[in-house]
Amino acid sequence: MNYKHVLFVGPQNEKGGIGAVLETYRGEMNGFRMMSTYPSDPNLNKHLFFLKQIVKIYQLLITDEEIRILHIHCASRGSFIRKSLVALLGNTLGKKTIMHLHGGLFHRFYRSSVFMRFFVRSILRSCDSVICLTTEWSRTFSEDLHLSNLSVVWNPVKSYPVKFIQVHSSTITLLFLGTITANKGIFELVEYIQDNPHYMAHKIKLTICGEGESEKLISLINRENKVGNICYKGWVNGVKKDELIIKTDIFILPSHYEGLPMAILEAMSAGKPIISTSVGGIPSVVKPNHNGWLIEPGKLNQLDLVFDQIFKEPDMIRIYGQHAYTDAKAFHAQAIVSKLNSIYSALLISN
Repeated sequence: MNYKHVLFVGPQNEKGGIGAVLETYRGEMNGFRMMSTYPSDPNLNKHLFFLKQIVKIYQLLITDEEIRILHIHCASRGSFIRKSLVALLGNTLGKKTIMHLHGGLFHRFYRSSVFMRFFVRSILRSCDSVICLTTEWSRTFSEDLHLSNLSVVWNPVKSYPVKFIQVHSSTITLLFLGTITANKGIFELVEYIQDNPHYMAHKIKLTICGEGESEKLISLINRENKVGNICYKGWVNGVKKDELIIKTDIFILPSHYEGLPMAILEAMSAGKPIISTSVGGIPSVVKPNHNGWLIEPGKLNQLDLVFDQIFKEPDMIRIYGQHAYTDAKAFHAQAIVSKLNSIYSALLISN
């Protein structure tokens, strides 16, 4: 199938979750086309970049009659405001518009003021379709914003080669992939791990990957480097990221706010059990006593029981990993693209 009738709009930056989603679509959709509204280069003037891009989008929409659908991917705050202008432009030019909502803090954004509730509701109602990542979000948007044009489409992931083996090792490796910020719980995790008795006994290794407040993270790691089994590798992608995911035992993400993290889905697709928090859409995919463990955000002491259980029954890593791999098949790119095809077809029929 050719997708020249769809124009994707999203960030230029491929390092975030939205970028990863769009790159997955690019690999699965013949004729994939995208226009960026936010630059990856931090030295560029983002306002000027946006103005130039929206002119290009306008020119493309009025000259290319093949484009019938605008599939717009956004987070909250400035991202949503910029993409709202794109949606209004598409509506004005008679295109079908889809607003695809990402970002774990979107609910806080639209609840921030009476005006913002009105603005967000008005924009989303003007779109032909609104896509969110989880049934939990769909329920929230239906109740809070009274939207009737909602669909749930999970983030897509690729499949990984997986080989499940019996776990006898007395050491486990943990992997964190995400933005280095307090909202992801990474600073709390480092502080907790460095005082955990299993870590102190050289039984836990933690690898951290991502960009953000890296200097703060490095300072925290070095301040009380009692064991030295915490490694920060900066930003990784491609083959290097895949290798880290495949080699790890357990993926960990103690976030305070989330939508449906791509990193969790990727780790599950590679057959890795998950330790995370009961926020956003995470509980819809990470199931305690099945494919992972959930703790409350900010309560890292709850990991005491998790690690005690893992070291008492190390084969749980293999068993939970097998369940995670099976569960992740529902998120494989082909299944998600098929869901999008249904949405596109319904919009074009109603044209």
